[in-house]
Amino acid sequence: MQNAALSADKASPTPPVTVAYPSAQCEKSPYSSIVGRGNVPLLIEDCLLAEVPRDQLQREWEACKTISDVDAADYCRRAAGRLSRAFESEIASADLSDIVANAAVLFLLSLRKSGVASPDQIGPCEVCYDGTEVGGRVSATG
Repeated sequence: MQNAALSADKASPTPPVTVAYPSAQCEKSPYSSIVGRGNVPLLIEDCLLAEVPRDQLQREWEACKTISDVDAADYCRRAAGRLSRAFESEIASADLSDIVANAAVLFLLSLRKSGVASPDQIGPCEVCYDGTEVGGRVSATG
């Protein structure tokens, strides 16, 4: 069963997938409430807002530091593929915890690759994985 899931990840190029830490400039925005609690808002594909506790982000960042660049690129590709498929199918029937976990993997590994040295340096930004390009391309802005 696991081999089928892995081969499905490699079946076709992944369309661009975006995960953002939105700006919380407006005090009435839901983002500012999340940041006010000390947590990180992740906006997945502009339609799903997740709240990631700061301590969870720290633990996941530490785990990401042990992953090689080659493995990180593969994890990003697979996470982006899973996100893309979840949003192409009926999102209401998707496992939201899996979607958030895949978004967090893509977000953290992409930021690490772009040179962010610590989770304390993470602020409003956007990560995009474009699997339509050879080898996939990750860009982080913000």
